[in-house]
Amino acid sequence: MDTTMTDPASDSIMATDNTPTPTPAVKKVAMNLATISSGFEKGDFLVREEKGQRVYFDFFEEAFNYVANKGYVRCTGNEEAEWIQTFSEAHNSVKGGMRYNTGKLLMILTKPVDIAAALISEDKNGDSKFVGGGKDENTLV
Repeated sequence: MDTTMTDPASDSIMATDNTPTPTPAVKKVAMNLATISSGFEKGDFLVREEKGQRVYFDFFEEAFNYVANKGYVRCTGNEEAEWIQTFSEAHNSVKGGMRYNTGKLLMILTKPVDIAAALISEDKNGDSKFVGGGKDENTLV
């Protein structure tokens, strides 16, 4: 068995058409969801948003403007379809069906979460895990 090392020809180390192209890294960001659904007695349209808040509207435009003014934007087609499928699977997983009318889901909107503001609002007693000082003001200890 020959174990001598040889220098490969320059042609053999070139990329070929079969070489997979690297996919760009996707930055994951925490986000809140809001939904607009229809089919309710209290109002024709229901907006569900962060912290379980529910607001009823008589017109779709009012519901949309409400969430848009809070900074929500509509998901892209593929992303919205994935969320609709996820919600459908979650609702179907409840034995005996959902307790409440879930309505007809019309639109899903997202808004990035401001993590720093969320941590500050949750920690009103000053015993946060984030401390000041040093180069980075938000150093986790």
